[in-house]
Amino acid sequence: MTYLAKPRRPKSMGDWIDDLYSVINSTAPAPSDNVNQTAGGGTTTSAADFTTVAGVCKPQNFPALNAVRAYQGQLNRVAQVKGFSKVTADGAIGPATLALHRLVQAASGGSVMGDASSCMGIAPDVDILAAQVKDLADALGAPATVSGPITGMLSTATIVTKSNKVVAAPDSGPLAFLGPMSSVEKLAIVGVAGAIGYLVITGRKKRRK
Repeated sequence: MTYLAKPRRPKSMGDWIDDLYSVINSTAPAPSDNVNQTAGGGTTTSAADFTTVAGVCKPQNFPALNAVRAYQGQLNRVAQVKGFSKVTADGAIGPATLALHRLVQAASGGSVMGDASSCMGIAPDVDILAAQVKDLADALGAPATVSGPITGMLSTATIVTKSNKVVAAPDSGPLAFLGPMSSVEKLAIVGVAGAIGYLVITGRKKRRK
């Protein structure tokens, strides 16, 4: 006998709010996660500080996250000068970061190392690579800091702990709850916020009449 799959009901606003609360309440790291130090106990990164999720290397602690974000920021400095597409400094080493690394590496004349054929060819040595890319950016006269791509505005830097919790970076501010959400959920939350803002503004205008 063949059973037909039951159609999924579209999420209502209440469903999105429920999802929001469940995300906020389920992202606290376990004490054993040691999120404030690298696997080696210091700040130097290694393969033990990362986990691979769908081909993307995610840091498992905040020092490793900061190292990746610094590395991505240096890549963007070179991209600014060379006209390459920039990446979002979100701490995730995925296809876009690897592609930019290959371009920067080619432009370095051999001074930037790393194997960008996979994220684990970069992640363990990301602290060293950041210094190499910084030297190149300085030599090119790149600005000390550059803006990232507009598409990264809704991105929140996160780590995936050893207990498999998705935790937002401490500097994520009020948008930290967006970190564990998918892009669709983030857009939905932004849409809800926009709708609420519209109702508030129009309500005020009506009261003034």
